[in-house]
Amino acid sequence: LVVAGADHAATGPHLSPTPDPEQPRRAEARHLEMASDRRPLTVRPRTETDVVLADGTPVHVRGMRPDDGDALRAFHSRLSHESIVLRFFGPHPRLSDTEVERFTHVDGVDRLALVAERASQIVAVARYDRAPGSEEAEVAFVVDDAYQGRGLATTLLQHLADAARSQGIQRLVADTLSENFRMLNVFRNAGFARKFTRSSEVMHVVMDIAPSPERRTPDRPTAEGQVADDDHTR
Repeated sequence: LVVAGADHAATGPHLSPTPDPEQPRRAEARHLEMASDRRPLTVRPRTETDVVLADGTPVHVRGMRPDDGDALRAFHSRLSHESIVLRFFGPHPRLSDTEVERFTHVDGVDRLALVAERASQIVAVARYDRAPGSEEAEVAFVVDDAYQGRGLATTLLQHLADAARSQGIQRLVADTLSENFRMLNVFRNAGFARKFTRSSEVMHVVMDIAPSPERRTPDRPTAEGQVADDDHTR
């Protein structure tokens, strides 16, 4: 599973040519600018827990740490070409040192990253980035190909939204290819008020995570092919 702006993941429909070759570079530059004037602290998020996926597989969810660089590189190396393209909107065979530094050093307030672990390996990453003081954050998710379709993306989205809400964030936004139906279904069934706007082959998603008594319970994560399936997003 993948979402925009952070890491990578796995299966989906046949890919069409990259809709805008400059878009990944603009997004990357935006993230680097957002992070450049902040001290790269790492704060343990309140969420550190064991969860059970739809197929019964247990995984551990915790905050990203500065010493996760090698594990993050190994995670990226296991991703399929398709998962990488869905994450970066183009080929990206390896993470640069700058990317690894940025991904593993977060402050827990304006930038937060969660990882899911299984057998001491990272199998998924979820993160948000916002401009300081903003009530809106850009999110990114990516799930190891072998762990897609088990409801992991849905679980991480809920944990990420809880953490973001505690920091005063009201909206989560993401960009994904419009053909990425599985990730779009994760957003649609997360229980948040949401808005989808299509531009060419890219779908822009805005999710309102502000507390609301009318908010429905999110659909339970299910096995692959059902409502809350995982995929990748940019």
